[in-house]
Amino acid sequence: MLLLSSSGLAAAGHARFLASDDFVLTGAQEDLIWQRMGRNTPVDDGGTPCECKPSMFTSVPPSVALHMWPETVTAQIPMLQPYRYATVGKLLLVVNPDDRKIVDIITPWKIVDVARP
Repeated sequence: MLLLSSSGLAAAGHARFLASDDFVLTGAQEDLIWQRMGRNTPVDDGGTPCECKPSMFTSVPPSVALHMWPETVTAQIPMLQPYRYATVGKLLLVVNPDDRKIVDIITPWKIVDVARP
């Protein structure tokens, strides 16, 4: 919660974060990430399709492209800076680039189809 407040952001803006496999995002942070980029994240980024089934703390294969987080996301959640993201299907994976381990999986499960009664 502290990182989502403006004073927490100012203090965190000067901190140096290191990638670790012991990474935890709050539900609010995951929601913010999905709002900022989840809907716009490409399902197929032109790389080799991954036939893997991502799960926590497993490594993504080298065929899966890792991307830097957009500044609009890291400005609000600075601790994401040393991490990369990857997409597999509709999943947004938070990946430690040092060992390519998945440290969080963000899903679109909260998206509601408002067109349905």
